[in-house]
Amino acid sequence: MNPADIAAALSVAEAAAAAGAQVLRGLWRGTQTTLAETGRDIKLQADRDSEAVILAVLDSTPWPRLAEESGEHGTVAQGDTPYWVVDPLDGTVNFSRGIPFCSVSVALCIGDQPLLGVVTDFIHDETFSGASGVGARLNGQPMRVSGLSKPEKAMVGFGMPLNRDYDDAEVLAFHRTMSRFRRGRQIGSAALLLAWVACGRLDAYFIDDIMFWDIAAGMALVEAAGGWVDVQDSPTKPWARRIRAASHKGIWNL
Repeated sequence: MNPADIAAALSVAEAAAAAGAQVLRGLWRGTQTTLAETGRDIKLQADRDSEAVILAVLDSTPWPRLAEESGEHGTVAQGDTPYWVVDPLDGTVNFSRGIPFCSVSVALCIGDQPLLGVVTDFIHDETFSGASGVGARLNGQPMRVSGLSKPEKAMVGFGMPLNRDYDDAEVLAFHRTMSRFRRGRQIGSAALLLAWVACGRLDAYFIDDIMFWDIAAGMALVEAAGGWVDVQDSPTKPWARRIRAASHKGIWNL
């Protein structure tokens, strides 16, 4: 895709995220309808309502979609064909409890490589957007990663995978990773934590088992803002990934 195509697609992604954010803003702090609770996870009607309006906006484009709630629409991740990746409500548990850290996430990808991404924090009225060759912005203003390269000086965001047993070995491995950093933060929205890496509020992010739709837009933001991202497949299920992201590759000593 050429720069003009990327810019046009980014505008569509921004409109789609804004549509989902408008729905969720109207539902925020209201009584939520729970559709399912499985293990540590929860699904709300709000997720589906947001996804429906996002997909309606994306209908204006020719590309297939991968959406958290409704799955694959068309053939995705095949060859060089772009496809949309949608998380209509990242931070569903937070949303259900009135905890103000949630977001809408929309990305356009080829394979596992995001071309562009938008993350909208509809509670704090912040929209993070970025694309390859275009740069990254927060509410229209340029944003950059912090540039820190030493983990002992860095703030790291992290997530706790839903599918883990957290036995002694896993807890010890997590402690060893966290002990390398100055401080750690976990807020329950991977997309938002990656957006915070992109704008310099945090310096790194990691999680060992997360779904691609949770991180695709945030990956695009970090890279567009001058940061570094490494993503590997996770064996737990299709679309599960392992991610390390940072303002500088040196934070992970890789």
